[in-house]
Amino acid sequence: MPRRTAVAITAGVLLGFFVIDGSHVWAEHPSVWHGAAAVLGFAGIMGLQLVHSFPGFIPRLGLYRYATWVVLGLLSYVPVAVFGAAWGGMTEFFAASAVLVFPAAVGWPLFGCAVAGELVLFHHLRFGAGDFVYGGIEAVLIPLVVIGLSRMSALIDRLHASREELSRLAVAGERLRFARDLHEVLGLSLSAISLKCELAYRLLADTPARAQEEVGEVLRTARKALADVRSVSRGYRQMSLSDEANAAVSMLSAAGIDTTVRHRCGELPATVDTALATALGEGLTNMLRHSKAERCVITTERGGGVAVLVLANDGVGGGRWARPEPRSGLAALDSRLRELGGTLTHGADGRGWFRLRAVVPLRQEAVAQPTGCPARRGPSGDRRRAPRTGQTDVMPRAAGAITLAVLVGYFLAYSAEGWSYAPYAHGLPTVELCLLGSLALQLAESFHWRHSWGPRWRGPVRYGALGAQALLQFVPFLAFGEQWAGLPGFLAGSALLALPSVAAWPVVVLVTAASGAAQYAVGVSAQDVIYEAAYTPICAVVVFGLTRMAQLATELHRSRTAIARLAVTTERLRFARDLHDLLGFSLSAITLKCELVRRLAPTRPLQARHELTEVLGIVREALADVRTVAGGSLRMCLTDETEHAIAMLTGAGIHATVRLDCGELPHEVETVLATMVREGLTNMLRHSTPECCEITAERTAGAVRLTLVNDGAHGVGEAAFAARVGGGSGIGNLTTRVEAVNGRLTAGPRPDGRFELRAEVALLAA
Repeated sequence: MPRRTAVAITAGVLLGFFVIDGSHVWAEHPSVWHGAAAVLGFAGIMGLQLVHSFPGFIPRLGLYRYATWVVLGLLSYVPVAVFGAAWGGMTEFFAASAVLVFPAAVGWPLFGCAVAGELVLFHHLRFGAGDFVYGGIEAVLIPLVVIGLSRMSALIDRLHASREELSRLAVAGERLRFARDLHEVLGLSLSAISLKCELAYRLLADTPARAQEEVGEVLRTARKALADVRSVSRGYRQMSLSDEANAAVSMLSAAGIDTTVRHRCGELPATVDTALATALGEGLTNMLRHSKAERCVITTERGGGVAVLVLANDGVGGGRWARPEPRSGLAALDSRLRELGGTLTHGADGRGWFRLRAVVPLRQEAVAQPTGCPARRGPSGDRRRAPRTGQTDVMPRAAGAITLAVLVGYFLAYSAEGWSYAPYAHGLPTVELCLLGSLALQLAESFHWRHSWGPRWRGPVRYGALGAQALLQFVPFLAFGEQWAGLPGFLAGSALLALPSVAAWPVVVLVTAASGAAQYAVGVSAQDVIYEAAYTPICAVVVFGLTRMAQLATELHRSRTAIARLAVTTERLRFARDLHDLLGFSLSAITLKCELVRRLAPTRPLQARHELTEVLGIVREALADVRTVAGGSLRMCLTDETEHAIAMLTGAGIHATVRLDCGELPHEVETVLATMVREGLTNMLRHSTPECCEITAERTAGAVRLTLVNDGAHGVGEAAFAARVGGGSGIGNLTTRVEAVNGRLTAGPRPDGRFELRAEVALLAA
């Protein structure tokens, strides 16, 4: 339900109440001056009530809401001296506004005082017993209706804002988690690549064979990093402590660090295994970056319901080990282990060694997942608490409570009206049973969606219940005559809820007319018939409005988890595209250049050293790209990417021709086209053996066209179009990106045998 519909319903109900109360005043045949004063009084109360119900209606008056509430009280009570009981209904708006204007701790006590004041007024006006009970019920019922409708329309805004905020927070949390996983996965790999490249650079002059071995290690690490990037981007990376320990031995030995591993914890639960493997990788990353260790001891053991990892090395030097920065990897690891109920301690042991100790409980299901709450597996394999979807907060509870109170209030009001008739006494039990039946059917219609049998409350069952309500409304006229009024508002409200709008409103008119006609036929006075005819559609709209808004509050509350999950899924897809497009290119370039270094090392060591220098530059760019992806602020330059492309293609022995004639482009379009250059060249190097490559960007009428052409099209067309159909990476990612800026991507072999990748983006639309 849009907010404007809720506001219209509230304003319509308020207007209906004023029309009914105005009819009572007009029935007293006031003088012209008194009639004009009554109209002005009604208009003033109506305006002030709208200001209290909708603070944005007249913003300036909202600043003086306490004063306007006092003015409303004067307009509600002073005219009683002139109009008597006919003006008594206006005091109900004073009670309602107390809750709308003041904080709850003050508003509800004032509400009680206002209701008590109305009862005193009724006693002063010498109401009869039946009228006093009926007036007392309406003194509570009408303010609750006004409060409920006013609060429900504001509730829609708050829940929409809450939904947006939850989505934003969920995306921010996913971005932080993704950044942490990127740091854990790629930090060690890129540090190892940098270390080994520097070592190979030093060894090339004296021992080329050893340099070739180090470059081979770089190649293996780069390929593993590519696999890790794909795993993280898919969100299902699960690490093994034993595998990480074995990889650590190989890497540290190649770096000249004597390593000892004592793995005594056996098979571990997947969550614990991943957490300790992450701790080992982070510890090794920090050791390589911040110390000059010569010996390293890795120990794992289990006992006492916990698994323990100890990483010790003799390279204490440097203060960053003792006090990691708040955003460092150790700080993030500490936070992650605390989420699992574990601990992380680190520091010098006083004997020249640094020790990092990670402890994780073995019973992770009990720690990470409360009873009855499902868990989901994060991209690092850890089980995270899933949000509760069935828990009801204050807003849906309050909405349901107000709706229930209003329905019961209507039942009591009509019951009190029935009790006021003396001949009613002999049939009172039967009358109450009929009214209770109408109430029960209305409660079922208004709250069926909150129960397990709700989905079955459809079609014939729902229409049958509506028919039963009609029978309970009209058949008792035959037995009780003019003493029966029934609950026509419930029947009309159920019609609005159960029937399509095309049929519902005619049914409301039909029920109102039929009830009035039945009352008139059994001898009810014309004035009472008019009153009931006016009251029936108001009751119907109140029932419909409160039921729909209570249902909306609950459904929005339940959907917040799904909405946040969809926002996270969207953000993860963006992460995956950025990660694949940026780091796939960098790691492919590292692999390509390292293979070139291995070939050049025996015969051309100087050129090999130059290529290693470029590899180090690419590694630094890759680390910067990791921060860019994790920060969510991807922005690329087409000119810079083409310059990098020329350098890489020239190093690979591929003749490159570049022509850029597109001028200044919107940032989003330029980022997409720069990404296309990266991804297109990455696919070309992976899937073909070209000798020439052309990159062309040109402006057309209101559009820009980027074309990548190469002569190594053997078998590439089928692979490219398969990737596009799958949409998981490569051409599929580019298709998504280009279409997002209102462009079109095509890929395939040309008649001349070359392969072409083309994107055309309409600049005005973009």
